Amino acid sequence: MSATLLAPLTSNYTELLARVKEAGLLKKNPSFYVIRLAVISVLATGLWVFGGFVGASELHDGIVIGVAFLIAGLLGVLGAQYGFIAHEAAHRQIFRNNKWNDWAGLLLSNLFAGLSYGFWMRKHNKHHQKPNQIGQDPDIAIRVLSFTVESRDEKRGIERWISNRQGYLFPALLFLTGFDLLLDSFSALRRTDRPLRIRLLEFSLMVVRQTAPYVIMGLMFGWLWAIALWMFMMMIFGFFMGAAFAPNHKGMPLVPRDAKLDFFERQVLTSRNIRGSWLKDNLMGGLNYQVEHHLFPSMARPYLKRAHDIVVAYCADKNITLVEMNLMSSYKAIIVYLNKVGLSNNADPFVCPMVADMRPRW
Repeated sequence: MSATLLAPLTSNYTELLARVKEAGLLKKNPSFYVIRLAVISVLATGLWVFGGFVGASELHDGIVIGVAFLIAGLLGVLGAQYGFIAHEAAHRQIFRNNKWNDWAGLLLSNLFAGLSYGFWMRKHNKHHQKPNQIGQDPDIAIRVLSFTVESRDEKRGIERWISNRQGYLFPALLFLTGFDLLLDSFSALRRTDRPLRIRLLEFSLMVVRQTAPYVIMGLMFGWLWAIALWMFMMMIFGFFMGAAFAPNHKGMPLVPRDAKLDFFERQVLTSRNIRGSWLKDNLMGGLNYQVEHHLFPSMARPYLKRAHDIVVAYCADKNITLVEMNLMSSYKAIIVYLNKVGLSNNADPFVCPMVADMRPRW
């Protein structure tokens, strides 16, 4: 990687951006999102209607509850799909008008995914500005995970116990992502740096989103089962959200707290692409093209694959390292990395390639 990091990259982004613009890949494609939202909404409505028929049927109770859990799981998957489109609205990928993007993002995030749009915007913007930078990227400042030994050693109690075993526990922890995001969403509404009316609107939409499924499930299947079904839906929602976002940066090189990199270095060298397929492109919300997403955050999802071909060719021509692997290999890399941190008894469990090879530009 040293050859990559020592290369004169200052003008690389300008050259690459010109190629992408010339290919017409920065134009908006709202029809893609309208059609996608319509399909997701039809599927979600169909699941609720089917659940009503099953709940009112004379089938054996065991079969009814089994089908109910299947429906709740599928609703969790669709909830994540709403979340991905809200993420794209936050990046101004859908409309040219920023207000339209913000209103679409707010409604989709709060009312359909059940999370605070304002919380997500603030957190995710910081991540994009300085991905994987120690002390700057909120995505590596997580309660129960530690990405440096120093972070692990600062934790106490159950958080420290989990951090010590975080690699092994990582797959199970993904199922808790939805609850963690929900708690952070409600907590963020207390911040006074946003208008009160917007925070009240977000709160109201989130309450509707989180209570309505429970009430409907309670009427269909009973109130005690509704608790279990709501929790299962949140677990599947969180798993798909976490499983889509985690492979993109976790286990990639960390940037020292005070280091300064140019935009191109920062985005390419801290991001990992996942080799795509039709299914992965859809289930991961296009986030498998993470390098391209970070280089062109306002690019609409349908154009990421074409941009990927341009970026890969460009990096190969400039001898720039672009990390790309299959999905299972990325999860293995994450688990190995987290275990190196969690199980290490040393102050520095391994030398990060970016720390070893980088020449910060001051």
